[in-house]
Amino acid sequence: MKGKGLPFRIVFAMMIIMIFSTTGCNETTIPPQLQDDERVVESKHPSVITVWCFEQQYVDYAKKFEIEHPGVKVNVKRFSYEDHVEAYLDALEQGDAPDVMEVGHEFLGEFTGIQGLMDLNAAPFLASTLKPDISPDLWDTGLSFDNKRLIALPITTSPLVTFYRKDIMERYGFPSDPEELAVYMEDPNRWLAMAEKLKENGIYLVQWDREPMQWFESMFPLLNSRLQFNRNNAMIAQGMLLSQRVNVQGLDANVGLWTDAGNEALRNGKLAMVYLGSWGELQLEEWVPHMKGLWRATRLPMKLYGYSTGASLVMSEQAQNKELAWSFMKSVFFGVTDEATVAAYMPSRKVLLDKSRRSEFLGGQQSDRLYMELASKMKEFRPTPLDKLAVEWYRSTRQKGIENNSPPDVILNQIEKLIEQQLQQERRVLLRYSRATFRTMDLFS
Repeated sequence: MKGKGLPFRIVFAMMIIMIFSTTGCNETTIPPQLQDDERVVESKHPSVITVWCFEQQYVDYAKKFEIEHPGVKVNVKRFSYEDHVEAYLDALEQGDAPDVMEVGHEFLGEFTGIQGLMDLNAAPFLASTLKPDISPDLWDTGLSFDNKRLIALPITTSPLVTFYRKDIMERYGFPSDPEELAVYMEDPNRWLAMAEKLKENGIYLVQWDREPMQWFESMFPLLNSRLQFNRNNAMIAQGMLLSQRVNVQGLDANVGLWTDAGNEALRNGKLAMVYLGSWGELQLEEWVPHMKGLWRATRLPMKLYGYSTGASLVMSEQAQNKELAWSFMKSVFFGVTDEATVAAYMPSRKVLLDKSRRSEFLGGQQSDRLYMELASKMKEFRPTPLDKLAVEWYRSTRQKGIENNSPPDVILNQIEKLIEQQLQQERRVLLRYSRATFRTMDLFS
C-alpha cells in the first residue's frame, strides 16, 4: 500500500460489501436469477461461451464439451499464471469479461469481496448440490468474504510434495525408498545432517534459505477470518529456526527453479530435492526428461502436510450464456481425472486411483496414490481480500529475520504488529460492513 490512500480495488470491494450489508438489513434477500433481459441476450448467443484460463488442458476440456454438445463453440484464451488475475480484474472493471475464468487459489482473495461474479449457489446453478462431494475446507475457499455467496467452484487442489533424486540418496548412504526417506526426514536434525553432507559434495536440498519455513507456512493461512495475522505460533517459529540454520550454514543452492540457472542445477544434479505441488511431477519431466527413473516423490520433511495450491472457476455477471457456462463448469468439475492431479470432486480421485498408474518418470512409483493420501491429510485455507497487501510486509520482514538470525518470536511479533497497524483501516471497514458470521479458519484462535 502506497501512502495513506486505499488501493482502488480495496475501496471497490468495501463499497460493494457496504451495499450488500445495508440493503440486506431492510429488504428481503432475493436469490440472483437470470432476468428477462439476460435471457434475451442468451437467446441471441445460444451456442458460444468464452473461457479464460492459465492451464493448457482447458483446450482439451473445451473440445470434449463441444463433442458432447453439438453446435456449441467454446473459445479459450490462455494467460500466464502471473498475469491472469490482473487481466481478469481489468476485464471485470471495463465490462468485457468472458463467461468463465480459471483462478489460481492464491489469488482468490482478490475476488471474494468484489461485485461482478455470479453466486453459484443461487438458481439456476444450485452448486450446493455438489457440496457433499467436495471436502469442507476446499468448498469454503470458494465462498465470498461475507460467507453469503459461492463465487468460485473448486476444480483442483494439491498437497506440497517432496521430489527427490533416488540415485543421489543411494550414492551417499541415505534412505532412497519414499516411505523410509520420509520417516528419516521427520527429525529436523537428521535432515540438516543430510543437507550438510550433500553440501560437501556440491549438492543441495533447498533452493533458498526460506524454503524450510515455507513448509510450515503451507499449513496456515496468512490472515484468519477476522483479518488478523495467523502465523505467530510455535510451528512457524520452528520453521524459521530451521531456515536460519540453513542460512548460517549456507545449505541452500541460492538458485530458483524457474530460471535457467535453476534448470541447470536440476540437470547437473546440484539440486537433489525440490518441493512442489503434485503437478511438479509433470513439470520435472518437462524440465529434465532424460532423468526418467531417477526421481521419486514422498511427503514433506518433519511429517508436515502442507497445502500447495489449486484452481477454481468463476462466472462473470457479464456472461452471455450463463446456463451454458455453468454446464461447462460442471463438465470440467466432473471430468478431472488427469494424472498427477488431485480433483476437487472426490469421486474423480477414486477414478484416477483405480487406474493404478505407475509413473515412468518416477521409476514406476504409484505417485497418484501418494498425492491423494497427502491431500486427505492437508488443510486448504481461504485467502482474504487483504492477503495481497499483507504478504509483502510479511515476506520482507521474515527474510530479514532469517538473514539476521533474530529470535523467531521477536520477528513474528514484529510482523503481527506491522500488519495490524498497516491494515487497521481496511480491516475495520471490511469487518464492519461484511456482517458475516465468521467460521474461524485458523488453528490457533
